[in-house]
Amino acid sequence: MRHWKSRLTAFLIGFGIGLALFLIVSFIVGFLRSRLQTSTRQEALGQQGCVAGESFSSPEEILASLKNEDVSVRREVFRRLFLYPGVTTTYYDYERDRDYPERVERAELKYVNLDDHKDEEAVLTFMRYENPVALILKKDECGWRLVGAPSAWLRFEDYPYQGWLEMPETLKRGTHEILLRESTGDATRYVRNARLLKLIDGALVQVAEFTEENIKPAEGYAKADWSDVKQRDTTRHSFLPETNGEKSRLRIETQEELIKYSGSPAAYTYWLETDGAWHVARKQWRTRDAKRLRLLNTRTRELVWDEQRNKFIEER
Repeated sequence: MRHWKSRLTAFLIGFGIGLALFLIVSFIVGFLRSRLQTSTRQEALGQQGCVAGESFSSPEEILASLKNEDVSVRREVFRRLFLYPGVTTTYYDYERDRDYPERVERAELKYVNLDDHKDEEAVLTFMRYENPVALILKKDECGWRLVGAPSAWLRFEDYPYQGWLEMPETLKRGTHEILLRESTGDATRYVRNARLLKLIDGALVQVAEFTEENIKPAEGYAKADWSDVKQRDTTRHSFLPETNGEKSRLRIETQEELIKYSGSPAAYTYWLETDGAWHVARKQWRTRDAKRLRLLNTRTRELVWDEQRNKFIEER
């Protein structure tokens, strides 16, 4: 009897251990299968997240479409890019521009590194309706996506816009930022500002702004040549990328002077691909010859890069 009880006890213990092992193995297999299914679903969702039409196979595809002679090709690429020219006249035929967009002028494509990732971004610049535009494109798993199209908010009085966009190294060697210039003016005044944009987490963020040139009538000057005499403030800037543990800096040197203009603005010629002809125009009045009458003031500011704010700030 005792022998039978001992065998039954041993059987029950073995059965319990076997059942426990079976349950543990079943749990592990089920867990791994669940993880595999979840990973497969996430991968499928990731692929479904690539919406048709929101990305491009290459920047060269965009460039070719913008210059294509077939208006339907141009219309489609503009629709996908959501680009519209600024309203600079009292009459603007929006529907015609939407349906029959003109070819772009002076298109140029460059590849540069604009953020902390090793892959380069694409910068496509061109002229459209005498307005400069820059397309900033970044590559991801879906293709090349548009992350910014600077120029929509900018005003310009400096056609043909030489140097309206630069890509200096301001923070680290090998990484570029985007320096944009905007200008506005009338018959007596002129202002040109510079905006520094940085690509942060896939978006263009303004990290600095300063005035490069400001021309205005001279206060208190009432002589006969008053229309030719102006106060002009000009600013030179220099970027000092970080080195040996020193933070990046932006140095701004401004000079204020009283000047007198003479002569007439120079003329210049330019070619338009849209009509296949040369055109002649005169530069703005501020490009006339100018003589300094008196130096009024000089000053220097130095801004330092703030990692927390992601911008250049006044040094304290």
